[in-house]
Amino acid sequence: MKHLQLLEALLLCIFCSGQINAQTAGLSSVKPSDPNTGEVKLANNNLNFTTGATAPYRYGDKVYFTVKVPKKSGTGMVSRLYSAIGNEAAIPQLINPKEEGINVAEATLSVGGDRIYYTAFKGDKPTQSEIWYRDKQYDGSWGHVVMLPNTINQTGIINKQPSSGYDLKLKKEVLYFSSNRPGGKGGFDIWCCTIERDGTFGKLVNMPFNTADDEVSPFFYTHAQMIFFSSNMPGGMGGFDIYRTSKTTAGAWQAGENLSLANTNFDELYFSYHQPSQISYFCSNRPSQLNPEGACQFAIFMGKLTGSILLSTMSEMDSAALYGCNIELENMETGVIEVTILRSENNNLDMPIFPGKKYRLIVSHIGFYPVFLQLESMNADFANPIRKTVYLKPMK
Repeated sequence: MKHLQLLEALLLCIFCSGQINAQTAGLSSVKPSDPNTGEVKLANNNLNFTTGATAPYRYGDKVYFTVKVPKKSGTGMVSRLYSAIGNEAAIPQLINPKEEGINVAEATLSVGGDRIYYTAFKGDKPTQSEIWYRDKQYDGSWGHVVMLPNTINQTGIINKQPSSGYDLKLKKEVLYFSSNRPGGKGGFDIWCCTIERDGTFGKLVNMPFNTADDEVSPFFYTHAQMIFFSSNMPGGMGGFDIYRTSKTTAGAWQAGENLSLANTNFDELYFSYHQPSQISYFCSNRPSQLNPEGACQFAIFMGKLTGSILLSTMSEMDSAALYGCNIELENMETGVIEVTILRSENNNLDMPIFPGKKYRLIVSHIGFYPVFLQLESMNADFANPIRKTVYLKPMK
């Protein structure tokens, strides 16, 4: 029953009841975000519907996303794929099925933009879902639907949330998705397979960063060769958090690292990043103008995430973790103390910074000599934090 409950939670805004009109679904009271402030805000009103929205994915100027709309028969709701460009009104995709009993969701494009993948399922609480795709035709339209082979779309299994990217080490395009298929580490896991040059799909691989909890909504960021995903593993900020992972120099995927810049004690899912505009997109059920109390339904958020400093504090005497430190992060250009932490509760800290700045880090602790460290954040961004380990020398 666990996977059924999870699917219902993840697609709450898709499965929720209510009525929406395609002409008035966007809330005009929602102001567009300012993506240049480093702050993530509720996305433009054409991306957020009164019944919620999920799975934002931008390719070029177009954002694809999923919403629930009334069935033409007038009874019940069905999930459909929409897209929007800039502040223009959102429009339904032509690939949406005519059959009211089939739901489609979670669209993503291949690296070259010549193929669209998406999830398809029947009913409001499916025990099975499949991944379908369509290839682009010479006139720019999408061709006939093709279902992934039954090695992936197994009967009685939920396969969803596809994402493709080009792996520079494998020199192949790889398809990632979430599934509760047997052979995983527990609940939903992230799986992948290569897309071979002859168009076939390679052997399925269970990603090594999966846990006994649930890992969902993968996104492969080709430019940085990183995977972003959401998990409800212990140690997060609450509910589902967004995590990032990349390969070591030896080619092994590392454990997921919490993307605290985007997370809250509510659920954060469906992270994606548009590199040309440097704008991040994700969904959350945190309190907002659409959802004042939070936890009711999901909305799309967007904006430019800042960079960060991942700081570890250690004792120089024995390299043991040093807790209870006082930390100040000063912007040397303005003289403003941007971050102040008193008596840190742990020795691993994540502090936001803006790129292209010069900072001074001051770390002190009773009984230890303070450390003063100058940092430049020229190349720091949300995907590549500055990592520093500071060793404090005990006073004699």
